[in-house]
Amino acid sequence: MTRGGRGKVVFGAALVLAASSSFLLFSKLDPIEVVPLHDVTLEAALQPRNGGNPIDYKPPLSNHRGLQRRDSDHSINYPRPEIHGKTVDGPGIFVQMLRRARERVSDSDVPFLLEVPHTGSDTIYNILTTCYGLRGRRYLGTEELARDKELGVVDKYYVSSHEKPPDGDYFHFVSTPHYQEGAALFSFEHRGRIMLMMRHPCVIAESMYLSRPGTTKGDVKGLLNFTMSPDYYDNWMTRMIANVPESRAVTESDFVEARKILENKFLIGMTSDIAETVIKRMKLYFGWKELPNQKGCELEYIRQAISALPPSSLVEGSYEWREIQRINRYDMKLYARSMSVFGSQKMGMPIHELVAGEEKKAARTSVENLSDVSEAKEKSDIPFFWHIPKASGTTVKETLSDCYGLVRTEMIRPPSSLDIITKSNVLNVDLSTPEAVATAKEIGLAEKGLADVFISQLVEASTVFTPEHRGRAFTILRHPVTLAASLFYYRRIATWEPTYRPEYNDITLEEYVKMDGYYDNWMVRMLANAKLGGLNQDHLDLAKSILSERFVIGMSEHMDETFRQLELYFGWKENKAGCVQDHLHAPSNKNNRYPDLERGGTVWNTIADRNKFDMSLYYYALQIFGIQSEKLIKDSSRML
Repeated sequence: MTRGGRGKVVFGAALVLAASSSFLLFSKLDPIEVVPLHDVTLEAALQPRNGGNPIDYKPPLSNHRGLQRRDSDHSINYPRPEIHGKTVDGPGIFVQMLRRARERVSDSDVPFLLEVPHTGSDTIYNILTTCYGLRGRRYLGTEELARDKELGVVDKYYVSSHEKPPDGDYFHFVSTPHYQEGAALFSFEHRGRIMLMMRHPCVIAESMYLSRPGTTKGDVKGLLNFTMSPDYYDNWMTRMIANVPESRAVTESDFVEARKILENKFLIGMTSDIAETVIKRMKLYFGWKELPNQKGCELEYIRQAISALPPSSLVEGSYEWREIQRINRYDMKLYARSMSVFGSQKMGMPIHELVAGEEKKAARTSVENLSDVSEAKEKSDIPFFWHIPKASGTTVKETLSDCYGLVRTEMIRPPSSLDIITKSNVLNVDLSTPEAVATAKEIGLAEKGLADVFISQLVEASTVFTPEHRGRAFTILRHPVTLAASLFYYRRIATWEPTYRPEYNDITLEEYVKMDGYYDNWMVRMLANAKLGGLNQDHLDLAKSILSERFVIGMSEHMDETFRQLELYFGWKENKAGCVQDHLHAPSNKNNRYPDLERGGTVWNTIADRNKFDMSLYYYALQIFGIQSEKLIKDSSRML
């Protein structure tokens, strides 16, 4: 047999860069951010629950050469490599039956779970069937796939996953370990939406070895001998996607072909980040939800999967590790690219229209108890400061407490409490997370009258207000380019912050902004409640509407005028002359000094382009800032 894929490859730098893409610009502010998990085996957690079996479940088929036999509880083995290189409908035809990942899912699209062995695909399958109540059509053999292709099963029996299927052979999604034959099932009427789990090739090789009879965990020499033997099937993922036969070596051209297909067609999940995959990818992309009687089901499956992840016996960087990487050099490159795509899809994938509709409704609902800026002010109204990070927020908070004597909300002595720290004029309550906001709402914080100003980085913190105690919102905006630069350099040095990122000292601002997974357009995302996925004009229009209707706007570049307007609007008066000016014009933080950006230069334009929706919102806010100023000048005794 001809062995391929044995050349040396420089992989470390690419993997580090890809991994670093998972860090977000505003990671502290992403309320459902999941810390990546260690990449180890999931096999012990993959037994199906009751109710999780597919409608056409059949026992596992015998595996190629008997190398990947698994316990009877496991259903998926690697497809026979002899099928690779045999095109079903002619070169490239079956790939056309798969939709591009960047297009929004429609009801006619058929979810297609490519069950890559040893990656946790069984866990995903069980979540779909048990937690979401979906009916799957699972194919373990190519003969069944060929038969159902001829019968046109997809066109006859597929039902949208948001509809209840009739009794019989109707199904919501297709699942199989056979990529080419599975893709060939689909038609121009019902195209496939393919998703798969990716795992480090070295750890997959270890799982493959341990699935053989008589093997022992920790026997890294035996593992290496296995991967060096003619029985081992190298670069399996690249061969499968690029349709490379076993009889020849994988080439660079094959990798390029596989990479292009992976980038364009696949929704990527990571075994090392299964919670992120389920919660921040699949649910948002396909619009799936847990059944009412299955609340907590997906988290239970995820917990079981994580708890069953023993550490790999391989030591990263060891001789055995490097040899297995060398043997699977193209799968290693493909894995590195998949990590990058995984990061970029988080912020760029199209959110399902059902999810998008719910997000828009939630965005509107969250500000229902904020008064319109043009409405007459009531004595029971409570000022609410939406704090945009690195946009003069610290200056605003200190000025409110020191110069106007206002008690503000901020947890400065954990844990959260209703204690008032008199020296700082602070109510020590936490409003920094959705959970904290829910607690504050539950205890009726707005009705207690303990604070003069509520402050949070979350727009949805305004849900603590009530029809009897409405919020009066204001915020301070900053140019998105200078804001991004300030935050990047701040997170390099801010050892006291949860968002401290020392690894940012090893990259430039431009490299950071270009990374896959960069958290772009933060202001629009917060206002429109579109925390993840791609943005469009509808999100921008919603953000503009909420900002202009519900917020008195200030500008970080015009703080004197901002505080003049705030004093007129809220009726605040200094308790000591010159206090506000002292705060507004105090020396800047010497620890966070960084090079000035050239306006209109390459780096400036790169940041502006990545944050194009925030740029549009910022210039719109400048207009509103001017309009509100004129109205206050005309009649400072009336509301805007």
